[in-house]
Amino acid sequence: IRDMVRAQKRLIDDLGITRLFAVLGGSMGGMQVLEWAATYPECVFAAVPIATAAYHSAQNIAFNEVGRQAIMADPDWQGGRYWQNGTVPARGLAVARMVAHITYLSEQALTRKFGRRLRSGPNLTMFGDMFEVESYLHHQGSTFVRRFDANSYLTITRANDYFDLAAEHDGDLAAAFTGTRTRFCVISFSSDWLYPT
Repeated sequence: IRDMVRAQKRLIDDLGITRLFAVLGGSMGGMQVLEWAATYPECVFAAVPIATAAYHSAQNIAFNEVGRQAIMADPDWQGGRYWQNGTVPARGLAVARMVAHITYLSEQALTRKFGRRLRSGPNLTMFGDMFEVESYLHHQGSTFVRRFDANSYLTITRANDYFDLAAEHDGDLAAAFTGTRTRFCVISFSSDWLYPT
């Protein structure tokens, strides 16, 4: 995350931009917001981290690892060189997205949205989409595969897992923002299991 922010800083320097009015983002983007405010506070007037954290919990890391293993277990992953054969580890990437998507919603939110509603129709099978929530997850997985690269997913989830803003400041998260004049608007969602309020 720090490397990403350093690259962004170099870009704005090259563009001649000395100060940003606001830096905002969610999840990994929110981690970048926190890094911007901690590393370049003189460049950031306002910071808006959304549904994010200063570090991943052990549970966050565990869920990301399940997703990474799903991708690497897909026979089409081919050790990360799937592009050489024109294949995509679509099944593994879809499962990784499904697992991740579950963490964005609390059990209460899933219950409110889907409950135990069964799908209707003549084509229900024992191992098909029987419940509304299953259909929703399959949709999330299949649409994600069409717009995201598996190796990028592996790299990004690892970057999220390694981010620890407190560790960058000798274990003291408050020290990351000591003396900053940056204004903060922190946004979280009570239904977010991955980054709870």
